[in-house]
Amino acid sequence: MRLILPVLAVFILVCLPVSAGEKDQIDVTAKLVDIPGKFPPDDLYDYAYIMKYEVQGGKLDKQTILVAHYKPRRPRKKIKDKMKKYIGGKLKKFKVGAVHKMTLDPKLDEIWQDAVIDEYFATDKKSTRYWCLKVDSK
Repeated sequence: MRLILPVLAVFILVCLPVSAGEKDQIDVTAKLVDIPGKFPPDDLYDYAYIMKYEVQGGKLDKQTILVAHYKPRRPRKKIKDKMKKYIGGKLKKFKVGAVHKMTLDPKLDEIWQDAVIDEYFATDKKSTRYWCLKVDSK
């Protein structure tokens, strides 16, 4: 009986789910500097769209980063599908020049495995693509 409890405890610890990249998440304030092209209609398919930001302050100050937003045509509060647990914030519309407060996760591939529209890939394959977990206007 003594062996069962430690083995069970180890089994539970190993099998507990950990949210994707929670310890790696970062909060940034950044200016949206580029939305390449046009967003496709939301009813065609589910997709994430990569946009370019310049960080203002903090750990990534003055860095240009690439951020994936799920179905950017929709206000964040109106996302009610399977991705709701990975999308938050009050932003209603993405507009170049706007400053956003965001919570980002660098592990895009762990959160999103479907279509990604990335106009920067041809010229920049090395930069991290962050998944935006939460976005608000500053």
